Amino acid sequence: MAAEPALVVRDVEGPAAMAACIALYAEVMGLRPSDGGLNPRLLTALQSNGGIVVAAYEGDGDRARPVGFAYSFLAREGGGELFQFSQLAVVARHLQGQGVGRLLKHAQRERTLAMGLTRIRWSYDPLKTRNAHFNLDVLGGRVRVLKPSMYGGEGFGDDTGEPTDRFLLDWDLTRPATVQPALPDRAWQPGERLAQGDDLLIAVPARWDLHRTAIGAPAAAALRTSLRETFTEALATHVGVSCLRVTDDLAVYRFVPRGTDQEGAS
Repeated sequence: MAAEPALVVRDVEGPAAMAACIALYAEVMGLRPSDGGLNPRLLTALQSNGGIVVAAYEGDGDRARPVGFAYSFLAREGGGELFQFSQLAVVARHLQGQGVGRLLKHAQRERTLAMGLTRIRWSYDPLKTRNAHFNLDVLGGRVRVLKPSMYGGEGFGDDTGEPTDRFLLDWDLTRPATVQPALPDRAWQPGERLAQGDDLLIAVPARWDLHRTAIGAPAAAALRTSLRETFTEALATHVGVSCLRVTDDLAVYRFVPRGTDQEGAS
């Protein structure tokens, strides 16, 4: 049997290639026509003015098709330093969890460093724990801010009906990821908060989609609201550094005190 072709990450060039990436995004996110979305003109404008548009391709030559896609744009907070804000990164469903996301992020990292910048920021749903683990434990990002209803209203596609609460994550490209202490060996409940020394631990459902279905919409909405309040309180004094799955059903966030070595650069 012939070996599968290696994935190649490269800049996305031209309207047709951008349209193929947009189609991948719509498929992965389960978008409806009414959800709106991207277009090649916007991506071209971003790419031509300091933005980054990259894709991971499977196959060779004319048969190459995108199986991962990410884009970011130049941003500045107040009068601070420039950084890249990564608006999205998606991976084809059949390749999720197989390192494609890491390839995309490191492609963004290389291009950001080449611009003389050292930080990439993006947002993510606090209850998407697979993303949280990748962002925090694999890449070494840090969460310092929760934005309630960041995009207003509710989500779209597979997240229709869900609030748009988002963690803002900063990835310091000069700082490697660090291994966090082991979690206590105990039974956890969703929404539970526990102190471990100066650190704060907060338990969340590992698979929010399944948990939401299991407990029903009213209970899920109440739990989301409770977790929003718990996260906001924690972030007043602490920084999110880790999210580890402890069972098939539960994951635990770790928050360390602000101003410590574990927090890293702001």
